[in-house]
Amino acid sequence: MNTCTHRRSAFGTSLVEAVVALAVMAFGMLAVVGIQSTLRLNADVAKQRSEAVRIAQEAMETARAFAAIEAPASGQTAYADIADVAGQAVSGYTTNTTFNLTRTVGAPRTDPDRKEIRIRVDWTDRNGEPQGVELNSIVAATDPRVALLLGARPNGIPERQPHGRHPGVPPQSVPVGQGISAFKPPSGAAGVVWVFNDLSGLIVGVCTGVATDQALLSAADVSSCSNNTTAQPLSGFVRFATGAGQLTAADAENPTSTALNLSIDIALTSTGHPAPDHACYAAAPTDASTTDTGVPYYCAIFSNPSRIWSGRSELVPLAYATPTGLVPWVIADNAADATVSRFRVCRYTPAANDAQSIPNRQHPRDYSHVSALTPLFNQNFLVIRAGDGVLAFTCPTDVAADPAAGDYVNSNTLVHQPAP
Repeated sequence: MNTCTHRRSAFGTSLVEAVVALAVMAFGMLAVVGIQSTLRLNADVAKQRSEAVRIAQEAMETARAFAAIEAPASGQTAYADIADVAGQAVSGYTTNTTFNLTRTVGAPRTDPDRKEIRIRVDWTDRNGEPQGVELNSIVAATDPRVALLLGARPNGIPERQPHGRHPGVPPQSVPVGQGISAFKPPSGAAGVVWVFNDLSGLIVGVCTGVATDQALLSAADVSSCSNNTTAQPLSGFVRFATGAGQLTAADAENPTSTALNLSIDIALTSTGHPAPDHACYAAAPTDASTTDTGVPYYCAIFSNPSRIWSGRSELVPLAYATPTGLVPWVIADNAADATVSRFRVCRYTPAANDAQSIPNRQHPRDYSHVSALTPLFNQNFLVIRAGDGVLAFTCPTDVAADPAAGDYVNSNTLVHQPAP
């Protein structure tokens, strides 16, 4: 007799299996929680780093935003004031930490003048770990007013400037490095040297007692006086057409008469200028046997606090020094004066009359509010006879240039002296 044993099959989940499943789930949840914690920390650090970079950028731009190289107005900063800042707490941010800013300024460097700046912002994150960002840059010692020249209307065709400098810098000036050039004004200016900023065309220094010839001027000759003043230049040429008869535009375009001795004076109507308020020099002939046909002149108007001047430039007749005993040439008394031995001064300008409003660079009769952004050059004059004894001569006029018709020059003039 066979006996069969039947075993009942077990169904469901055992306690061990349930515990293992719960353990696996718990480890998974812990991993998710860890990831969330890490993500939260990284997001927090990213936000803090973004704010730290913004703080560093603002500090760098603050260093760049100086108002002057030296001695600015009250409440403003200067390039000379850019110095180290150690451990400065930065407030005004809503983050959950405290930022500390450090600025380190390297020793000033020259050629060109500049300072190397390092901005570092440090903080502690939520885990107590130190964090930091750092920016490094160079700040140049460039007068911020020069930046305004970028928005100034150029004179002429801005393709290429003479010698790579502002066209207001005399061409014979000698570059002496660091963006400046040295120039010895002619006639009566023995030992005087003007220092020009090559970029702005302004006079930034006046030296005296310099015996070196113009062509040999060097940085050593102007090292002690290259930044001791601010003056706005005014320059041009005086031409002469003193033959008989009423002149035409062609005569004014190419005058060939012999030059007379003269000087230049400026009657300023603006105030606040130092004394003396200007200096003018002209390379005029002093010998009656001269063959010169033109006189270049150069003036410096020493700036007032607003760096703006107004006034009028005029020719002053002088006698030749040789032969002795000669008297100065004479300007006519008025528009009707037709005296053969007298003269009339005309100025080259595109204006049709004195009532027409024109920019200062186009040579008005009276300069008005000439700013430091406008060094004036090519402010030219023409000297003509007053008349033939009967007929009073007038300043020659011309029409606007018409290159298509072969006319490339507007040689128009208006009377300047005597005053119309």
